[in-house]
Amino acid sequence: MTQLFPKLLEQSLSIIAGLLIIAAQLLLLNDVYRRKMKPSLLSWLGWTLLMGTSLVSQIAGAGWQWSLVGLLLSTMGCFAIFILSLLLDNFLIKKADWIFLLLGMLCLLIYLLSKDPWLTTVFAILADFVTGIPTIQNAYTKPETQKTAAWTYGLVSWSVFLFICLGHDWLYALFPVYLFLYNGTMVYLTFRVVSSE
Repeated sequence: MTQLFPKLLEQSLSIIAGLLIIAAQLLLLNDVYRRKMKPSLLSWLGWTLLMGTSLVSQIAGAGWQWSLVGLLLSTMGCFAIFILSLLLDNFLIKKADWIFLLLGMLCLLIYLLSKDPWLTTVFAILADFVTGIPTIQNAYTKPETQKTAAWTYGLVSWSVFLFICLGHDWLYALFPVYLFLYNGTMVYLTFRVVSSE
């Protein structure tokens, strides 16, 4: 595919979107530190592993693109949230979370063995979603435990990364599309009005 935008515009937009991801991660870290949010510990660990592996796979398979800045920063931020939650003993874990993590790791194993960047990215997204189910469940049943403006920052950031992906190989757009939808779902679930009936 031919590059749709001038390199400087693409780099500038990547930096802006990256700063939004950093702001979102800092908000999440602050919310965890102040105990305003209780993360699903295994979701954040799974996301760290899956996004990190997908990032390496995409770089190895198709090279570095500025649209990968978000994936890099998200991987680092997820790891920081996992560590802080663990250190503060401020997290949620249900027995079913282990099943979701194991299913996610099974998908990870499948895509590590395939060596195909397309297949690995699709399985990484599937595994990422499976690993993130506990967070979605918590947002649905107890929205106050997951409520943070960081989901909105993430939604805006991934919108920018989707824009950057125009004119590039669709491989680079797969994770941003998924993360746009995931963040949008979390915004909806945590900021909806919940009836008290």
